[in-house]
Amino acid sequence: MSYNYLEKLLRPYMKGFNDTENIIADHFIKLGNEVVNKTLSNLADDTGLSEATIFKFVKKIGFDGFPNFKISVASNFRTMEERKNELAVFSDISKEDSSYTIAQKLVYSNKLALDNLGESLDEKKINQALDLMYDSKTLHFFGQGASSVIALDSYHKFLRTGVYCNYISDYHMQLSYATKLGPNDCVFLFSHSGETIETIEVAKILCANHVKIIVLTGNHYTDLVKLSTVAFIVDSEESVFQSETLTSRILYMTIIDILYVALMYHDEAKNKESLEKIRKALVITKKRRPLR
Repeated sequence: MSYNYLEKLLRPYMKGFNDTENIIADHFIKLGNEVVNKTLSNLADDTGLSEATIFKFVKKIGFDGFPNFKISVASNFRTMEERKNELAVFSDISKEDSSYTIAQKLVYSNKLALDNLGESLDEKKINQALDLMYDSKTLHFFGQGASSVIALDSYHKFLRTGVYCNYISDYHMQLSYATKLGPNDCVFLFSHSGETIETIEVAKILCANHVKIIVLTGNHYTDLVKLSTVAFIVDSEESVFQSETLTSRILYMTIIDILYVALMYHDEAKNKESLEKIRKALVITKKRRPLR
């Protein structure tokens, strides 16, 4: 199975495509790597569109011409088996790169991922998630493994608000606690693969109790997404390979930051008061300078 580079390439532009451009994009994604064996004439015949229209589309997504587009596709498609044999999950990093080159490529990759996130953000979905949070008495943050670390970071952030928060790392305790929650609770579930059995089982209990569920995941088509009230799908290069949440964790935390800041301004006076109380409580942890 190949990683569909075209799907990743086209995703940031999807919102701006007209009907004709959507036809071309869908056809490219369906073709996958086979697009490199097509001419403009072939594609025009396949889609019923003119060669000029397809050429303009390729220009719109950032390429000087059709040959450059095909070179990019050919160099970025690799099979799952080929990727499993690599140490890094980033397609443009190799063992021949110097440490500085790796650093530059990683920074660029993170920037690109954040740009893609900005392009794909759904205002309606953000507002739906915020409405769930506004109507809840307590926010809960659950995950397993690496996702539990992201859940903990999110919990730590929302502790600053005036809303009661809860974090549990142990799976058995999550299951037990889920039985006690109800419609006044909102639970954030983190699972990069979206297929973590433990998280899905927790979600089932939450659903049975009519708990509001906000899912952050890297997989569109899972039972976890189906069980959610609102789901944020984070698309990053490694999500296709079910790998560790490398770039993805930055994207998850950016979404959490968006929701956090919006919540803080929703009831600014209450949240300022909460933040000030926390700051005062933490004063004792600061090193005091000796008097002179």
